[in-house]
Amino acid sequence: MASIIKTMHQFGYKFDRKAERFAFRHPCAAFLIMFIGMPLLILAAVIVLTLLLFAPVSLIF
Repeated sequence: MASIIKTMHQFGYKFDRKAERFAFRHPCAAFLIMFIGMPLLILAAVIVLTLLLFAPVSLIF
């Protein structure tokens, strides 16, 4: 269990480092990704999960 938690922390640390490096090298692209890309990704995830949840229910009724 401890090794899984350690691996997750290492992955998070590496991802943060790479994201920060990308943001410093490409500030305009980072701005677009943060304020346009991420909200669209979250909205798409909500739509897909809602469809997966309610599609079987709609077929029953």
